[in-house]
Amino acid sequence: MVDYWQSLMLGPYIPHGHCYLWQPGLVWLHLLSDALIALSYWMIAGALVYFVQRRPDVPFKPLFWLFATFIAACGATHLLSVWTLWFPTYWVSGAVKALTALVSLATALELVPRLPLALALPNATQLMDMNRALQEEIGDRKQAEASLRTAEQEVRQLNQTLEERVQRRTAQLEAANQQIETLLEQERQARISLQTTTTDLQETAERLNLALSAAQMGSWDWQIDTNTQIWSPQTERIMGFEPGTATHSAEVWAERVHPEDLPKIEALIERAIATHTEFAGQYRMQWPDGTAHWVSVYGRVVEVKDGRSQRLVGIVQDITTSKQAELSLRASETRFRAVFEQAAVGMARLNLQGQWIQVNRKLCDSLGYQPEELIHQPFQAITYEADKAQDEHYYQQLITGQQSSCQFEKRYLRQDNTPLWTLVTISVESDDAAGPSALIAIIEDIEDRKAAREELLRRADEMAHTNLMLAHTTAMLEQRNAELDQFAYVASHDLKAPLRAISNLADWIGEDLEGQIPAENRRQLDLLRSRVQRMEGLINGLLEYSRVGRRQRSMVAVDLNLLLDNVIDSLDPPEQVHLEVPTDLPTLYSHKTALGQVFANLINNAIKHHHRVGEADPESVGEADPKGHCGTVRITWKNQGKWLEFAVADDGPGIAPQYHEKIFTIFQTLKARDDFESTGIGLAIVKKIVEAEKGRVWLTSALGEGTTFYFTWPFTKTLPAEDEDL
Repeated sequence: MVDYWQSLMLGPYIPHGHCYLWQPGLVWLHLLSDALIALSYWMIAGALVYFVQRRPDVPFKPLFWLFATFIAACGATHLLSVWTLWFPTYWVSGAVKALTALVSLATALELVPRLPLALALPNATQLMDMNRALQEEIGDRKQAEASLRTAEQEVRQLNQTLEERVQRRTAQLEAANQQIETLLEQERQARISLQTTTTDLQETAERLNLALSAAQMGSWDWQIDTNTQIWSPQTERIMGFEPGTATHSAEVWAERVHPEDLPKIEALIERAIATHTEFAGQYRMQWPDGTAHWVSVYGRVVEVKDGRSQRLVGIVQDITTSKQAELSLRASETRFRAVFEQAAVGMARLNLQGQWIQVNRKLCDSLGYQPEELIHQPFQAITYEADKAQDEHYYQQLITGQQSSCQFEKRYLRQDNTPLWTLVTISVESDDAAGPSALIAIIEDIEDRKAAREELLRRADEMAHTNLMLAHTTAMLEQRNAELDQFAYVASHDLKAPLRAISNLADWIGEDLEGQIPAENRRQLDLLRSRVQRMEGLINGLLEYSRVGRRQRSMVAVDLNLLLDNVIDSLDPPEQVHLEVPTDLPTLYSHKTALGQVFANLINNAIKHHHRVGEADPESVGEADPKGHCGTVRITWKNQGKWLEFAVADDGPGIAPQYHEKIFTIFQTLKARDDFESTGIGLAIVKKIVEAEKGRVWLTSALGEGTTFYFTWPFTKTLPAEDEDL
């Protein structure tokens, strides 16, 4: 289970640092950039959380929480970019990116319906206009109060000078006082209403600015009559400026707009000003670092005087990410259309009712129809009758969601009503929100493949019949081999019996006529004995040669050091021969007897054919080393992985190049048998044994420079399974 999760987390991937060739500067650049971005994102998310907790009256509180989660998830993706520089946990990184995508989508879906509510809130300019009107009303109220106080003073003066009018004017004065009290109460209520409205407007403006900032939107205000503009800090950031460092003017804005997009957006603005309406558009902003950023702008005329627009306000939003996704989607759709139309196999799209809605040229060519003849037709209309039930089965499984894809063979009817065998691969095209929307089919012509399959089945039947015959032949060969083994044993026994009799007779004649036989007859008797011994050697050699590769041998552990000691001890080499044997030979699992035969034949061959070994050589004494050695046989080895290469070298007379291949042929010798006793079978046995082990044997030699025989042998370090059971 741990291995499964480890393979899921890491997989067969390499760390992202390999893509940067582990260049320190490049690795540190990405590490620091992603780390700082992650830290900034998390600080922004923390600030939003802190703000929402400290301001319980903030509107759209769930929207703020979504923005905090989205920004924190973005930070996590950048932190995982640092992590994957060394640890290829691309599944984890992809999962976090998928989570970020879901949160960002939820945030966008939550934000869009609330934009009209946010736009409906009074802006700062409207609040200022309302405040100005209230101030004017308060001034009027104050003037009225001053007038009333003046009137009261006049009343007092009149009361002093015209006491007689007091009675008549008392009622009027009481009415005036009542009116004054009413006016004062209205003024107090107006002041309270103004204060409440001002507070609400300030809070609304703060909430609006916060919402715009969280949505990465900026606001702008253009006084057309004075040609002055006001940009929010977020607007400056969207344009690539640090807040407070740019001049707010149409010229500065125009310098940042991409030259290809400037005429189009200017035309929209001029049309809105001329018609006193609103406008919306998208264009690119060029930042000082050379990067292009897509923005979406919305504005409307809010003040018109004498038939001319005086003021234009609006918002701007950075939509680079969504625009790039949109452009990427368009490019992907374009590539899909190209692949669809130019595919080397038939491709089609069907609606959920099973009707063709799109077909490519390859499919039409295969079936002999024109596209308009297939569009809006059900696929069953050109399906071979015997395959319709199968088609309906897979179709129901796909549209009911039991399978998302399937593959099967079926026959379509060409326009000439002939069947066409095809391999159909169908998958469901679905939308995450709406579910399955269509079916995509890949239809491959397999007429040739079908014919080839039938041919393969026929060949398989023939092969099975041939194998049966081979098995019968093998059994017969095994029987013949057993009979040959029996024949060889009987023949060797029957041949050796008269040879022993001849040898015994020669010995008896020599003993009976000791001292009476002339020298020539004695030489002939010796020649007879040698021919009998040669004949017996030939019979033994033939038996041994015939048994190579046909005897059952078991694999055992072979200590090569001990094996060579035993072989040399059994050969009992003469004292004039110096043998150099390595002491660091390995242990392997092999056929011990066969390997011993190879070493014995090669070492014996080197000793037997050495021209300086033997008492009959008068020059051997003069060429001997201080220890009396007249010849040297050297054994060496090399480890070649799955093989061991051995060499048996001597310093004998050497072999001419034209005889290098001939000496491995059975019964071939380089000297006359009367001059040198040899059966000519030893090297043939070596070649047959080595090749039975899948090895090879060869030699290097030149006249007068000695001879080196090489052979390779399997280096099996563990006991094979089939031999372990033995």
